[in-house]
This record gives sequence, structure tokens and C-alpha cells, in this order.
Amino acid sequence: MGAEWELGAEAGGSLLLCAALLAAGCALGLRLGRGQGAADRGALIWLCYDALVHFALEGPFVYLSLVGNVANSDGLIASLWKEYGKADARWVYFDPTIVSVEILTVALDGSLALFLIYAIVKEKYYRDRVAWGE
Repeated sequence: MGAEWELGAEAGGSLLLCAALLAAGCALGLRLGRGQGAADRGALIWLCYDALVHFALEGPFVYLSLVGNVANSDGLIASLWKEYGKADARWVYFDPTIVSVEILTVALDGSLALFLIYAIVKEKYYRDRVAWGE
């Protein structure tokens, strides 16, 4: 493979962070799903990973964008978004559309994932209606 396929330190750190979030989501979902059926454990794994991504990756992006921009920030999360921004610069510099969609994603989708985790773990009667819109 050519030089264009070499994995840089920023990209490697981003991949490691995403893999760590996936591992944490799996571990948390399996722990919360003890005594549940396979479908519920699978849903809990996905929802835990989903909530972690919304709050641990997208939440800091919103914060970095609101207090400045990602391009002028340092740290692991900023380097992840800088790597992502290589494909689309709107993620590196403040873009009102991107930031407003991410605010909604963090607030609504992240909160819904936590609500569904609670509903599955506590075996609430409404968990299927909320999750699948039935």
C-alpha cells in the first residue's frame, strides 16, 4: 500500500478511542442485560454504545464549537474531529448547521438512548413502543 494509506497518530488515536467506546458499550450493555433475553442484551449493547458516542464524542464537539472552534483546540477529542474535518472542513470551523444538528443529536438522541436503557433494564411496559414506535 502506498503512503496515502498510512495511518497517522491522530487517526490511530481516533480509532483507538472509538474501539474503547465500543468495548465499554459492550461491557456495560452485557452487565446491564444480565438475566435478559438475547434481543434485549443486543439492544442494550447498542444503546450503551450509542449513548457513549453521543455524550463522549459529539458532546465535546458541540462544546468545542461553541467556545471557539475545533481547529484551535488541543486534545484527543479535538484531534478526532480534526481528522474527521479533513474530509469536510465544516466540522473543524464553526458551521451553524452542523453545530445545531449536533446539539439536537446529543440532547435528543443521547437522552432517548438513556431512557430506552432505563426502560429495558427496569422492564417497563412502554419500552417497545418507545423504541419501535408501535
